[in-house]
This record gives sequence, structure tokens and C-alpha cells, in this order.
Amino acid sequence: MDRKKELLVRVYAVLAAFIILSVVIMARVIKVSLIEGDKWVEKGNKNVKMRTLRAERGNIYSEDFNLLSTSLKFFDIHMDLTVQKDKVFNEGVDSLAYYLSQSIGKHKTESEWKRNLIQGRHNKKRYFPIAKKINSDDLRRIKKFPLFRLNKYRGGLIAEPFSKRSKPYNGFASRTIGEDRQNASKVGLEGYFDKFLAGDSTQVLMKKVSELHNEWVPVYDLQDFEPGKGNDIVTTINIDIQDIVHNELLSRISEIEAEAGTAIVMEVETGAIKAISNFRRLSDGNYAEVYNDAIGRLSEPGSTFKLASALALMDDGYCDLESTVDLKGGRMKFYDLHMYDSDMHGLGRVTLKEAFEKSSNVGIAKLVHDHYNTPDGRKQFVDKLRSLGMASKMGIEIVGEPSPDIKHPIKDKKKWYGTTIPWMAHGYELMNTPLQTLNLYNAIANDGKMVKPYLVSEILDGESTVKIFRPRVLKKQLVKKHVVDAAQQMLEGVVKNGTGRKLRSSIVDIAGKTGTTRVNYNTDEEKKEYNASFAGYFPVENPKYSMIVMVYKPQGKAYYGASAAGPAFKKIAERITTLSDNLIYSGESQRIATIDLPESNAGFGNDFKRVFDYVGLDYKSQKKGSWVEVDPFETKMLIDKKRIVKSEVPNVKGMGARDAIYVLENLGLNVDVSGVGRVVKQTIKPGAKIKGQDIKIYLN
Repeated sequence: MDRKKELLVRVYAVLAAFIILSVVIMARVIKVSLIEGDKWVEKGNKNVKMRTLRAERGNIYSEDFNLLSTSLKFFDIHMDLTVQKDKVFNEGVDSLAYYLSQSIGKHKTESEWKRNLIQGRHNKKRYFPIAKKINSDDLRRIKKFPLFRLNKYRGGLIAEPFSKRSKPYNGFASRTIGEDRQNASKVGLEGYFDKFLAGDSTQVLMKKVSELHNEWVPVYDLQDFEPGKGNDIVTTINIDIQDIVHNELLSRISEIEAEAGTAIVMEVETGAIKAISNFRRLSDGNYAEVYNDAIGRLSEPGSTFKLASALALMDDGYCDLESTVDLKGGRMKFYDLHMYDSDMHGLGRVTLKEAFEKSSNVGIAKLVHDHYNTPDGRKQFVDKLRSLGMASKMGIEIVGEPSPDIKHPIKDKKKWYGTTIPWMAHGYELMNTPLQTLNLYNAIANDGKMVKPYLVSEILDGESTVKIFRPRVLKKQLVKKHVVDAAQQMLEGVVKNGTGRKLRSSIVDIAGKTGTTRVNYNTDEEKKEYNASFAGYFPVENPKYSMIVMVYKPQGKAYYGASAAGPAFKKIAERITTLSDNLIYSGESQRIATIDLPESNAGFGNDFKRVFDYVGLDYKSQKKGSWVEVDPFETKMLIDKKRIVKSEVPNVKGMGARDAIYVLENLGLNVDVSGVGRVVKQTIKPGAKIKGQDIKIYLN
């Protein structure tokens, strides 16, 4: 019995000890986690933390699976100099120093590498820098170096992977493809489809190895982690068409020294964008894609908007192609403001078709003014523009597309004037983007069916499809069928008989509309600045592509739509045509005899007139003068007086050698000539005071 009591006492004693110990432990846990929790978390965070390891970002492809944007994998290489045994380190340090000095570490000699490695080991460096931004091939070689071949825990090699975004085609559609920036907002397709491209990230544990230098290393080898890969997206961009648009647009805006330029090519039937380019002039005079003007830049469209006005007039039953309007010689007063056509042609009554082909501001404005400039009519006109899609975003897959600025006569009463209707009629007092303008022209090319422009056709996860984007119809019939037919006739007439005659081609028939917009029309004191555009489609008989070319603030006198933007449109259309076997050509295009107008030039006025008369080129003299500048203007050459001041060095760029030497020597300058042809450069800037200096002119 005593034995049993003794055992029970022992059991109770042990149980009591366990209970007391449990209470102590629980009390300690409560104290640490609840009472002192923040303090211990703060201390723990000083030495360990979690780091987000991004997934490999998905690729962006063209429609035929050419890489437009991809992620290249790189590694930052460090070394833990505390893990090697003394014997292993001493036997391997010489060889490692040699290999580093001969490959990725050529900025240091072998002896420098050895000295640094020994010093780092002496200082117990656990994150000693070896190299940055090493590619996978270099990493494979590095892993075979002495010490490094022993693995991380014996040799100390630490390889931290990271990805860098690369565009194999460099500037092609660069702003549309976009940028993936960790510390800034993403733009373009990279931004819009970021959640698909980014994939799922992984958390990895990091530990602090140096308080002094705040150095952190992964607890585990990062190469053992497979964070996955994001989805790929396939765009509608055709790399061959993009190449043509990129180079032709850049060539044109460089030639006329424009502030900026943009071009879009869209497939008529589907709305798929096949090419898109944007350039702006940098401070050094070069051009680069720094902003997506095609999608994000609002401006007054000018005469390309006349298509919307003509559609409104015809669809509301006010006019047809044969309706007439008095052009008043090219000048008319609306309320307190005068409106002018670009050419004082002296014409009186013409048809709507003729007024449209000649791009008469007065003609289109007068028709819209006569039929809509009443209290009810103003609302009717604006409502009609909205029904044509002119007040709507396109919903393109790029963040930042602005809404068109179309005033409303009631909601925007304070900004509405008596002249608003006639000025809106020819593309002023309203704003839209090039893409928004193009979509109206695409609808006419598509027999009245308006489709949504789009840039991405599908999203892929490896070989499986995540999502398909199909063409989307916004309006099955934008306007009545006979109105579409009439609009197509007008757009064809612009190129056959009107302001776009320079664009007539022996390769492909083009239809479209020129546009010229005075940017700073609210003042007469500044130098006049213009935007020029051409919007249209090709080939005429079975339209395959629509296109707009927009040139912002071209320099010189080639600022009209046909002479600034038109040449790029024509060259792009012709080159695309030669690429495609699917385009249907009309027989008429083969019978057109075209005459390309000469480029801008300068020299003795009578010489130019004799040449133009001899070859049968139309020309127009602005002012009389012995020395002139000549520029292509729509379908003729414009001759204007060249400013020459006796006390100032003139601008002889564009002159032939004989004329340039004659002018400069007669002003007292000593001339040296290099090259043959026309003057492309002079060593003294125009406007400098003449003091009998030596001047050299370069000809090409």
C-alpha cells in the first residue's frame, strides 16, 4: 500500500511539474507574442526579410510570331568568402584570380583580384561582388571556375537572377509595345496587359550579412526557385508593314524637319492595326518614339474632318453630290470673321463633290452653316457627329486614350459662338486623335460598317490559348448605303481631280482626303505653324488597308496635307501593295500617267519659270523678285520671293552653285565651294552681319 502511495505521489509531482512548466511556457508565449510582439518582430525584421522574385515576363509577338518584346535573363554574381576551408581557399584563390582576370573581370589584373579576394576573406565578406549583369552562357562558364565549381556551400558562389526587357526590333512601334518599368508606371501594351504578362511572383527568404553595408543574401540558392512565366500576347502588328511605315515616316518628317509625325495602317475589314509609328524631334535634332501621338494626342483635324460634315449633310437629306454651293472666289465672311480657302481660286458655284475635292473651306462651311446654324440645327449637327463616332474613344488597348473634344451647343453654351458651326464644319473648334479620325475613313472603306480598332489578337499560356480577341462591329451601317457610295466617290475624286492629285499612283489606286490645319490661328504676330495630314484607304476597288499620316509643324512651305503628309502615304501604300498578293488592283491605275512635282529649291526666278513652261508644270507666283524659292504646292509649284538683305548673310540652301556664288560674292563674301549639285550647308548662319568674311558652301 505504501508502495502505491509513493508512486501516486511521484506521478502527481511530475504532473504538477508539467502543469507548472506549461503555465510558465504559455505565460512566456503570451508575453513574447502579445505584450512584446512588436519589439521581437522589429528585431527579427532587422536580420531577415522576404523578397519578391518576379516571374519571367511573357513575350509580345507580331502577328507572324516575330518577337517584339522579350525578357533576357541576367545574373549578378557575388561570393561568400566565409564558407571555404582554409586549405581549399588557399589552393584555389590563385587560379580563381587568374580566370576572373581573363574573362568577366578584365578591369582588374590577376594580382588585384587575388589581393581583393584575400582581403575580403580576412574581413569575413559574405557578399563579395564579382560581376554584374552576366548572361546565362557566362554563368555556365563561371560555375566551372576554381572554388565556384564546389557549389554554394563549399565554394561560395551566389548568382542572383533578374530579367531585363528587350525589343529585338528596337524602335519598331516602340511606344505602342510599351515599357515595363518597376519603379514607374508601365505604358503601351506592356502596361495594359501587365496582369497577363507579369505572371505569378514568388517570395524568397533573405538574411542580412552586413550591418555596415546593409547587404542581404538569399537563404537558399535563387537558382533553385522556378517562379514561373507570364502569358504571351500576340499582336496584330505585321512586321513587314511596320518596317515600311517606320522608315517612310521617319524619312519624310526628317526631310521636312517636322516637330513630330505619326502613321497608322489598319485592316479595313477587321480593324486590326498592322502598323503604328510615332516620332518626335529631340533636342539634338534626331527623332525617337517618346509619346504615342497616334492614340494620345488631341489636335484640330482640319480638312480631314470635312468627310464627317459631308456625311452629315447627305445622310440628313440636305445635300447630294450634285448639290451646289457658291465658293465666293475662296473668301467668305461668317458673322465677324472671314474664312479663306487655301488658294484664292476665283470659283463661284460648284457641286458638293467639287467643293470637297478642292477642299474648299468656304464651300463645306457654307453648306453646314446654311442647314445647321439654327438653335435646333446646332444640336442636330453635333448629335450627328456623335452618331458617326466622332465623339467616342476607340477603346484601344493602350492606357491614356483621350475623349474627342466636341462642343455641345447647350452643355458648352459659354464656349459656343455664331462662327462655331462653320468652323467645326472644316475641322476647327474641335479636337480628336489620328486614330479617331482614321476609324471614320475605315468605315467608309468598309462600305459603312464601323469596326473597333484593336492591337492584340490572342493571349497564350505556353501552347494553349487563354483568350482570343475577335473583330468587333461598332455599327453595322454608319450612314445610308447611298451616302457611303457618294463618300467613296468624293474620296476617289480628291486623288483623281482634287488636292490629292500628287498621290495618283501607277501601282495602286488611292482614295482619301488631305488635311491642313493652322495651329496658331488666334494670332497674326507669330510665325504661322501648321499640321498636315492625309487619311484614306487602298486599293480603291477592294479596300484592304486604311491609313492616316499626320505631320506636326513641318518647316518650310511644304506644309499642306498633300505635300507634307501625302508623299509618305503614297510611298507606304505602294510598298505595302508590292508585299501583298491579296490586294486587288484596278485596271485604271495602270493607265495613269503621273508627274511627281520637284522638291523645294531656290535660285533665279526666270530660270525656274522657263523650265516649268518647257516641261508643262503648273506654277503660281506669289510675289515678284529676281531670287526666289520654289515649293511643291498641291498640284503645282509655288514661286515666292527669296528674302535677301544686303547687310546680312542670306540662306543659299537649295541653290545651285552658280546662283549661290553669284549672290554671295555680290554681297562681298569670299566663297569657297565643296562638292557638286545644290547647296546643303553653309559655314556662316543666315542673318549674320556681312563683314567681308570667308564662307564655304557644301553641295550635294
